[in-house]
Amino acid sequence: MDFSHPWIWWARIHNRQLYSRYNCIVDTGSASTAVDINIVSFNYQKPAIIKMLFGIGGGEQEVVSQEVDSLKLGQETFKNINIEFGDLAVDFGINGFIGTDLLSQFLLSIDFIKQEIIFSKQTE
Repeated sequence: MDFSHPWIWWARIHNRQLYSRYNCIVDTGSASTAVDINIVSFNYQKPAIIKMLFGIGGGEQEVVSQEVDSLKLGQETFKNINIEFGDLAVDFGINGFIGTDLLSQFLLSIDFIKQEIIFSKQTE
């Protein structure tokens, strides 16, 4: 996968409807992946867990963790994974962040000159 812009693209499928967004960041300091709750059709009927995220500098963010049908990152699709939903756009100005739960499945290369992030599927 090759992204030629500074933001990461993701897509989420919910009830056979595709939601896609830019303006997400790669966050190597986060153990989980999160999406702004206001830009998706959140399923309030599905079981969820309330969590608190803690960031550098003492920042805090309350999120709701829920299993989603699938999340597409570039060409890779992750099925039945937990995603955290919170008010990220208001608090951080982003639509979401990709954490190490997904990043750890790739060899990640950053080309600062071309401003590209290259995700390569890890081989055994």
